[in-house]
Amino acid sequence: MTARQFIYTGPSWAHSSYDPPNTVEYANPTNLAKEWQIPYLNLSLPGAPVSNRIEAVEKSDVKLPIIWIYNEPLSNLKDATGMDFNEFVQRSDWLDIWKECNRWCLNKINDIDLPVLLIGAHSDVVDCDFSNITIGHDSWQRYIAKLAGLKVENNTVRVKMDDGGDYSFDQCWGAEVVHRFIHEHDNIKPSQEITNAVWDIFFFWKELEKANLFFEVHPNKRSNQQFAEFLLPTVNKFLQETQ
Repeated sequence: MTARQFIYTGPSWAHSSYDPPNTVEYANPTNLAKEWQIPYLNLSLPGAPVSNRIEAVEKSDVKLPIIWIYNEPLSNLKDATGMDFNEFVQRSDWLDIWKECNRWCLNKINDIDLPVLLIGAHSDVVDCDFSNITIGHDSWQRYIAKLAGLKVENNTVRVKMDDGGDYSFDQCWGAEVVHRFIHEHDNIKPSQEITNAVWDIFFFWKELEKANLFFEVHPNKRSNQQFAEFLLPTVNKFLQETQ
């Protein structure tokens, strides 16, 4: 058996592609690591926050470089800030709180003390200046946006709406984490700022789905295959430099 060359981890975006049921793609999913065809230890897990995957890496006691498909930092909201979601969704300064969660997560990943190639996925990689982390790509979502023909300039994504208007945003993130909480707690009124931010991402994802690159809230098989091919030189370079 060929020796494993890296640890592969992250949430559902790392674990599998997603396609509509009763399709060939649904029956034969893939992920980025499968497409690279390099032996690896799979520690990806759907729905897992950063803290949970750090525990998995530490429990494995395997000392290999890590390729980390980035999670949504808000999944560690309570750990990072002490705040509950019922307070968070009512805050107009939600993005500042998100940034605090992001720094907490990146710091925890860096503290594993293994070389990490970090790929922006469920969330973009932003504000990352840690010694053990190499940014392999800052945004799978913006990569897909370009494939879908959306205008992306200076990290700003512009989305045209069906009524002829358009809007733009500068950061891709895992908006369904907040969307799910809002719908499960309809007695809590979210701030207009966070409502708008969630809407922006969901409408954007629908445009990616129309381009056959996404399904609901995840990249589909086609998107995984294209992004994996694009990333492979970066992955090979990282593994050559860390082994």
